[in-house]
Formats: sequence, C-alpha cells, structure tokens
Amino acid sequence: MIISKRRRWLLLAVVSAGLLLITLDNSILYAALPTLVEDLGASSSEGLWIINAYPVVMAGLLLGSGTLGDRVGHRRMFVIGLAVFGAASLVAAFSTSPEALIAARAFLAVGAAAMMPATLALIRVTFDDERERNMAIAVWGTMAVVGSALGPIISGILLQHFWWGSVFIINVPVVVAATAATLVLAPPNDPDPSKQWDLASSLLALVALV
Repeated sequence: MIISKRRRWLLLAVVSAGLLLITLDNSILYAALPTLVEDLGASSSEGLWIINAYPVVMAGLLLGSGTLGDRVGHRRMFVIGLAVFGAASLVAAFSTSPEALIAARAFLAVGAAAMMPATLALIRVTFDDERERNMAIAVWGTMAVVGSALGPIISGILLQHFWWGSVFIINVPVVVAATAATLVLAPPNDPDPSKQWDLASSLLALVALV
C-alpha cells in the first residue's frame, strides 16, 4: 500500500502524541501526589502504589502486548489501547478512594502497554524509506523524553487552577483526537494469527515485578 508523505508524517504526529501521553503519565503525579493523598486520605504505602502501579503493570505487560499486537494487528491494538487509556483516565480523575485510584492507574497501564509497542510498529509499517524511518524513530524517541520531562511541569500548572483530577482529564481529548486520526490515517496491517501470545509468561513477568 502506497502512503503519501503527508499522511505518513501526520500518522507520526498521532503515534507520537500517544507515546507522549504514556510517558507523561509516568511522571505527572510527582507534583500532584501530596494534594491527592491529602484529599483521598491515603496512607504512605497507598501513596507509593498510586505512583508505582502504573510503571510496574506497564512494564510487566509490554512484552506480551507486543506479541499480541503482531497477532491482532498493530492498528487495532493502538486503537484498543487508546480506548482503555481514555476510560481509565476518566475513572482516575473521579476516584474517591486510594484503592480506586490505584486500580485506575493499573488500568491506565494496561492501555499504555497496548499502545506503546504499536506506536513503533506503526512507524515501521508506514515508513518504507530507511532514511525517513530513522528520522521518524528519532522523533518517536524524543517524544518519550519530552513526555517524562513535561509531566511535573504540566501537573504543577494544572494544580494552580484546577483539582488534582485534571492531570488525568487532559488525556481524554488527546485520546479522542488520536483515535479518530488513527482510524483515518493508519494503514491496515494484516494480523498474524500464527504468533502465539504467551499469557502465562506475561502474568508471571507482572507478578515478578510486583
């Protein structure tokens, strides 16, 4: 399938926005944690899990989700990940207890783990030219660094004007726009049913990290 240059770079912007959300949510709670711990009456250990549930669950699921993306198609996997990420963001924003927020953060991680391998895979299937592909991967990597750095900054700005749930609400419009753009721009890549998704290994990796 021949994809125009404009469409390729627009798709790169979309998958980069997805990666930005993933890395942003890894650091965005650093500034918000004292406020939400006070509002929710969380203990110190619950505060740690509010922060750590996201990276721990995501790391445990990444390997398996990459294989699952090969099996069902990375375009579909990215859209599913976006949907889960958006829904989890809404749940997190309106959580009324530490336990609910920890569960929502773990749910966020499921969406992030589905999205992350798909972002790079979509770049691979979209950019045929090696020079363009290398440039696209460089942009992708830069967005990961930018997202981590921007998390505490954006959190601090939002907390000056809104309640702590706003650090999750900002994900929703980006998710909606990225989902619509992906359905229009991303090439349909053929699933490979021969790829075996080892659910047991994924769960064992997750348990080991926890």
